[in-house]
Amino acid sequence: MSDKGEGSGYEQVNRTGLSGNLRGAFVMVLSGVGFTFYLLLNKLLSADVHPVFLAFWRAFFGMTMALPFVAAIGFDKMKTKRPWLLIWRSLFGTLGFTLAIVAVSDFFMLTLAQFNAISFTRPLFVTLLAALALREFVGPHRWAALIVGFLGVLIMVMPGLFFFWQPGALDMSGFDLGSLVALISAFSLAAAIVMVKFLSAELPAMVLLLYANMFSSILLAPFLYVFWHEVSLQDWMLILAMSAFGFASQFCFIYAMSIGDASFLSPIDYLRLPMSAVADFWVFRLIPGVSVWVGAAIIVVSTFYIGWRERRSANPKS
Repeated sequence: MSDKGEGSGYEQVNRTGLSGNLRGAFVMVLSGVGFTFYLLLNKLLSADVHPVFLAFWRAFFGMTMALPFVAAIGFDKMKTKRPWLLIWRSLFGTLGFTLAIVAVSDFFMLTLAQFNAISFTRPLFVTLLAALALREFVGPHRWAALIVGFLGVLIMVMPGLFFFWQPGALDMSGFDLGSLVALISAFSLAAAIVMVKFLSAELPAMVLLLYANMFSSILLAPFLYVFWHEVSLQDWMLILAMSAFGFASQFCFIYAMSIGDASFLSPIDYLRLPMSAVADFWVFRLIPGVSVWVGAAIIVVSTFYIGWRERRSANPKS
């Protein structure tokens, strides 16, 4: 008993870790709720306002929201030895979140649940980019999981391929431009995540958020003139609310990961799919098809397996 009693600190450490994970789980759920409202407002606003216009103000208001946090920790924390990597990260990040807004807009018929399900491919793209661009070792088990995961993508975006024996199945494959835009968005954000792995070693998370929104505002500013809209006061309030939900979702995600274990919290992020399905039904009376749920389940299982293999490779004795 003395080896694991209060004197050893064993119980205290366990209670602290559990508390961190539970608090992190609660904050991660809040992140999912915030992201769902963020996407929902994007979709509703895009009926009257161009999605690129929304993307600029999302970035601009996000920058102003991040400024007080960075000021609190000190602007000297913004110094970086890798400015070009930061710019490339911002380019991919801007493309990724802008295409996400376009994908869920009124331009396409993509539902919130479909977009969220496709967004789950980001860990697959991160693993693929790490193997191809960073020369990280990916064994046969993880390559197999990647292939299975992308089969899940095909089930979601081209369900007709899996009924190829039926007349006209390939002609009615179900693929649409919105799905392609969502996939490019997921790939771009995965590329940004890979670069963040390097930048996070020298820059705090909130500084990275400030840089991302600042560069996005600069990159999207020329398009603001092209896609300018006369917006009512009510729509401005909704745009501000959209930006606040987006920023709060990012902040909650980062904070949750900082106080809990990533392996414990990552599965909770997949709650975004049922949350968005509820929003689809509540607002638009839409229900995701079977292919969305089956494809998303395959992607989730494959990403779980990839994460488990990575942890096992890092800790072979565990």
